[in-house]
Amino acid sequence: MEDRMPFDFESMIPQNIGDKHIACVLLVDTSGSMAGAPINELNTGLREFGKALEQDAQARGCADVCVISFNSYVQMEVPFCPAMNYSAPQLTASGLTSMNEAIIAGLNALEERKNLYKNYGIPYYRPWIFLMTDGEPTDTNREGMAKQMLGDAIRNKKVNFFPMGIGNANIQKLMSYTEGGSRMVLKATASNFKEAFVWLSSSISAVTNSFDAEKVSIPSPPPMIEIEVI
Repeated sequence: MEDRMPFDFESMIPQNIGDKHIACVLLVDTSGSMAGAPINELNTGLREFGKALEQDAQARGCADVCVISFNSYVQMEVPFCPAMNYSAPQLTASGLTSMNEAIIAGLNALEERKNLYKNYGIPYYRPWIFLMTDGEPTDTNREGMAKQMLGDAIRNKKVNFFPMGIGNANIQKLMSYTEGGSRMVLKATASNFKEAFVWLSSSISAVTNSFDAEKVSIPSPPPMIEIEVI
């Protein structure tokens, strides 16, 4: 995985050291099929995500966000940083769909952030991974490893996984990555999914403002987001 640009380490340091934190990785598809309206919707959604978090004083300091894009390559667009320091990237669409490599990179990024929490003595909620794609992975040689790592993390309650298929995404393929979890996939049209990022920020805010994340009531997805379960 490559970094898109150099980052300021100071902006990545956790804030609100005495409070419980939540780490959230956004894995976003920027393959060639996302060109046009979908990539525009994605960029708008990433901006709205930041604006929504900015409105919650608790989430600004206790939610830590990372954005990883994937096409033919996996790119660290925004390294883990407090929500107050989050700045939405401007993404373009091209190439294939290295979704499996992105999942592996996301899980590794979470482990690094959790180690940082431990070094600072920061308690934390179960981290989240939000995956968005409009197709299916082309890096099939990495599928076994990605599913094993993700499945182990889900079963051992080390991560909450929220996949979302947009447009003509292979929902059944996405469902196969949820083994050990809720077996749920979110669905949206290719031109109407930016609200999913606002829902995600609202859900993160609900966790950071709760005493028990396992019992917190996550807001229902907006009407344009369907839920597929098995």
